[in-house]
Amino acid sequence: MFTDQPVTPVRVEILIDLLRGLSSRRVDRALLMQLLQPEGLPNFDPKKRDQSQQTVKAALELKIIAEDADGALKLTGERKDERTARQILLESLDEFVLSNIEVEPHFSLFYSYLLSLNTYGCIAKSGDEWARDFERDVFGGQRGENPFNSTKWTGLQRWFSYAGLGWYDINEVFQPNPYERIHRRLGVIFAGEVKLTGEEFMHQMSQACPELDGGTIFKKAALGYDPTAKACSLGLSHALIDLHQDGWICLDCPRDSRGWSIEAAEPPSDSLQSSHIDTVELIKAIQ
Repeated sequence: MFTDQPVTPVRVEILIDLLRGLSSRRVDRALLMQLLQPEGLPNFDPKKRDQSQQTVKAALELKIIAEDADGALKLTGERKDERTARQILLESLDEFVLSNIEVEPHFSLFYSYLLSLNTYGCIAKSGDEWARDFERDVFGGQRGENPFNSTKWTGLQRWFSYAGLGWYDINEVFQPNPYERIHRRLGVIFAGEVKLTGEEFMHQMSQACPELDGGTIFKKAALGYDPTAKACSLGLSHALIDLHQDGWICLDCPRDSRGWSIEAAEPPSDSLQSSHIDTVELIKAIQ
């Protein structure tokens, strides 16, 4: 796990850019530690390079870098990879963190929990309160070997907004809204199609983003979830409406539709005739 450590997305991006700028494809771990945290830094203890060590550990867990048998480190991508450091990190988060719980057992699961709470997932609580409620609602009060706690919640907050899972209001309270996450996965969701029925879209989305409504991870966190109700969570509803208004997708919501509901987000009547989705059309996707 890396989110309960002092590593930040920016530090991982710096590591990626640093390795890409080196003339050698492989670099000794000790040298890399020195490059990430030079001894000339103020109040630096040369015996402690916690930030650089944790950054390297995170990059290894995210499979952004790999370690040779002799301890040398290198980027896993091709040398001519034209993606930015941010794009590389986001794609690794999509594949290894948001789509499963092996690397980070609490990341996507706790996000799914917040999403499933609707308005109750958008309120201010202390880390201890969130940890208590999460343990009670998802695990029946049973504490595992590495239970969720306030430190982990603090770490997750550094990564949730970066991963495009929501935003912070004026009171610094996290508001779940997976706009960017869905945006990045539109090509996968539509899989070459231009238009999907509401049912098809929800199925494809839950496969591409298992932490969102109907996905395998979401179902583990939202124990009371009832797919037959066809009601999108508040955060997902907002994300779909925002994607519609920004011209990435077109939601067709005729007055007589009985499709999936986005009513929780109070959809605008000027562009949508009802709060129920009949079809979803792909207007444009990330190339």
